[in-house]
Amino acid sequence: MRQRTTSLLTTAALVGAGLIPAALLTAAPAHAAAGCTVDYSIASQWPGGFQGAVTVTNTGDPINSWEITWNEPAGQSIAQAWNATVSQTGNTVTAGNVSWNGALGTNGSTSFGFIGQGSSPTAPTAFTLNGVACSVDGSPVTPPDPEPTDPTDPVDPDPDPTDEPAPNPSALFLDTDTQAYEAWQAASGSDKDLLAKIALTPAARWIGDWDSNSEVTEKVRQLTTDAHEAGKKAAFVAYAIPGRDCGNHSSGGVATSEYANWINAVAQGIVGNPLIVLEPDALPQLGDCDGQGDRAGYLAYAAQTLTNAGAEVYIDAGNSGWKTAEVMAERLQQAGIEHAAGFSLNVSNYHTTADSVAYGQRISDLIGGKKFVVDTSRNGNGSNGEWCNPSGRALGEQPSLNASGAHRGNLWIKLPGESDGSCNGGPAAGQWWQAGALELARNAKW
Repeated sequence: MRQRTTSLLTTAALVGAGLIPAALLTAAPAHAAAGCTVDYSIASQWPGGFQGAVTVTNTGDPINSWEITWNEPAGQSIAQAWNATVSQTGNTVTAGNVSWNGALGTNGSTSFGFIGQGSSPTAPTAFTLNGVACSVDGSPVTPPDPEPTDPTDPVDPDPDPTDEPAPNPSALFLDTDTQAYEAWQAASGSDKDLLAKIALTPAARWIGDWDSNSEVTEKVRQLTTDAHEAGKKAAFVAYAIPGRDCGNHSSGGVATSEYANWINAVAQGIVGNPLIVLEPDALPQLGDCDGQGDRAGYLAYAAQTLTNAGAEVYIDAGNSGWKTAEVMAERLQQAGIEHAAGFSLNVSNYHTTADSVAYGQRISDLIGGKKFVVDTSRNGNGSNGEWCNPSGRALGEQPSLNASGAHRGNLWIKLPGESDGSCNGGPAAGQWWQAGALELARNAKW
């Protein structure tokens, strides 16, 4: 469930609520170019709690840091947050930027997520950005008229109400059809609190050859429709390349003669502009085993077809500990990177975000500035050299998208808690592993 508020705010109302001191209004110079819009969304809820997100857009002059203030409705509070530092005194919540997302240019946006406490949550109706009143979900703040309107010249009301603005698609969609969500619902006590970190964080859905083509189309359509209607971006992984994983834990894939048809089935289900990670490990393993067919050609066809269907496509390029940037740049060019938005890194792996971003930037520089996304789902403690269910790992940074730069953002591509394979105490690849999930959540730095 997602609630949106479109109330029209007035500066006078904000002063009355104590969110803007009256002295601040009179002290601001008349020519000051300041403004902002805020979208507060509730993505999901459960007895006693909910998950939400705030997206703020700076419509004024560029700023180097930000602080957003609002009052949570009675009975609601913020328990934890990511991509912002958040504190609450009484009902008043103050959210500030973290080290890497403070700069907001004119029309620049940033988002942060949070876990809230309270039943039947509702969205606040008043926000400020650095002390300036914001419109809510696109409804403009109406300043007080400096001169009274002439009563003999009344203003006619607009005969047609303004349509609700289109949803901001920058936030990621929470897919609740996951093993993590099912495990969280069944848990209790401290286990439930830990599993909430996984179950209530947006992550990618994996689509593969375990479903028929018609089922693939329907699953993609349902996921992307739900996300589109909520004003969010769905993320999913296309994972059916012939010769997949070279016979290892995640072996499989469709026949070489069927891959184009499979991609067409995926494309037919796309609604809106979802993020698609295309075939993890396929390019790093190029030529490593038989049965691959024209793998680079398949990927180029997939990138072009899915892009034409409206998707934001990222061809997988392995991780910072595998191939050199030069090798991966060459392979991405062979695989039609010009048809894709960019490439993905660290899928199902554990290398740090810093190492992954540095590696991604080197590849991007070699292929004309293409963007990249990093899987941060399990890299909170970095890598210990193992890739299959290593111990001592932790959840990484929560997903977020960047408005500019080659680093498009961080995603949870691998679903934490789903096993890498029958190794180090875990079950078969893709099966739920409760002990591993709890360890990842327990070790998280948030």
